[in-house]
Amino acid sequence: MSRAIAVAALALAVLLAVGCSPKPPPPTVNASMTQVMAPQTQTIWDITSHAFNARGDGLDAAKISPADWAKLEEAGRQLRDRALLLANAPHVIAAAPGETIMGADAVGAPSKIGNTWDAASARQVQAMIDANPKLFAERARILADAGGTVVKASKTQDVGPLYKVSSGMDEVCDGCHQKFWGTDEPPPYPK
Repeated sequence: MSRAIAVAALALAVLLAVGCSPKPPPPTVNASMTQVMAPQTQTIWDITSHAFNARGDGLDAAKISPADWAKLEEAGRQLRDRALLLANAPHVIAAAPGETIMGADAVGAPSKIGNTWDAASARQVQAMIDANPKLFAERARILADAGGTVVKASKTQDVGPLYKVSSGMDEVCDGCHQKFWGTDEPPPYPK
């Protein structure tokens, strides 16, 4: 066998082996929420809350520094990318074995509205996702679109779409939490 054929055969074998190896599972929903969605959304809110115009009905681009535009772009990119990863996953896992989901450690504690906090368990969240994976993917794509809008607005420094996303992000989050976590009331902060 000639050297060129041997090299080509080896290259083909490597490509086939890499292409046939199973993809790692996507991060859990819980890890995505605690490590990406919540912190990046908070970055967007922190920056935009300091950029309101004098009337308080929009944002003033002059109040957003170049460094903040860069932070907004990165926050939007991380939101978009993680949400798309979850939206396109063949099977989403709510939480890893033994992983406590946000709010689970507060079950039974009084809530601000007078009722007892009743967070869904990881098992319950998984059951809700498994019952309607198409809706979960749809909600994840809505979040991805919001992140994509932040990226685009950051590149063009357009405060109009940035304001729309920032002011509507709570509803985007609640649209998924209500359906797959069973509540939109935030849990008490852990002590």
